[in-house]
Amino acid sequence: MAVYNDSGFVKGSIKSILNQTHRDFEFIIINDGSDDNGKTGELIKSFKDQRIIYKKIPHKGLAGALNYGLGISSFDHIARIDADDLNTKDRLEKQIAFLNSDKGAGVDISASWSVYFDSADRIIFLHKPPSTDPAIKKFLDLHNPLNHSSVIFRKDRIMASGGYNENFGSYEDFELWFRLRDKVKFHIDKEVLVYNRLRPGSIMDKGSTRNIYDLLFKNAERNMGYSKTASDKKYWMNILFWIEYFYGNKAKARKYYTDEITFRKTLAYLNTFLPENEFRKLKDKRFRLRITGGININKKYKEELKFLLQ
Repeated sequence: MAVYNDSGFVKGSIKSILNQTHRDFEFIIINDGSDDNGKTGELIKSFKDQRIIYKKIPHKGLAGALNYGLGISSFDHIARIDADDLNTKDRLEKQIAFLNSDKGAGVDISASWSVYFDSADRIIFLHKPPSTDPAIKKFLDLHNPLNHSSVIFRKDRIMASGGYNENFGSYEDFELWFRLRDKVKFHIDKEVLVYNRLRPGSIMDKGSTRNIYDLLFKNAERNMGYSKTASDKKYWMNILFWIEYFYGNKAKARKYYTDEITFRKTLAYLNTFLPENEFRKLKDKRFRLRITGGININKKYKEELKFLLQ
């Protein structure tokens, strides 16, 4: 866990790890140079648990803090959680059991489904990305399906790749999975093991999309150039539309609209004619996930979130 001025939320995140049913772990918490008059550090040090390894470093950014944590870790598997998210109490137990099972053989990076909630502690939607390795790798052409606060990975595979890219900025985990996707095997558990807090001012809320746009656009443009069939070309033209829509320029997205017209794509196309501020507000509300994952939220998720927030 990397923390930076997170005194308002980190207590619940720490509790969700210390309360794990799997007990044998080291809990590395990196204070990435918080400058909140010592509040974050004091709160972390108030937990008296010998499994906690607490370090404060000069501010390096999230990727730098995570690489520092990787460097001092002593276990073969690394599990991640952000300082404002919550893990279910059986998260580690279930993930370790999977990795040690026949089905988990060869899996390098595993994650789970997730529930997102807002600043009023209300559940907004359930995110259910694909679970198989081929589907996850295809999903990476446009979005990151691996929830960072649910990820557990084999340390040697990450370290061999050079770890997180400290010069990439926001989406550092997306860049890592994208860079590794031809070298590792992914898996996503069809079970909610993490509750993610959506809040204004978070890294993802403030972060630039420039680098991830460049990465995804170059990949799509290159693959479209290699396309030998009409269906392949249509696929990459469609991906280019959505890359421009989500990460790039809404006006540029329109030139990719005519290939594979769908109802959802048509709505997005019409949205591109909105004023820039209104367009960004609409896009950032994640309506696709709210619609597909926000209907009939299971009562057990509401009860579990309430328990984790205590």
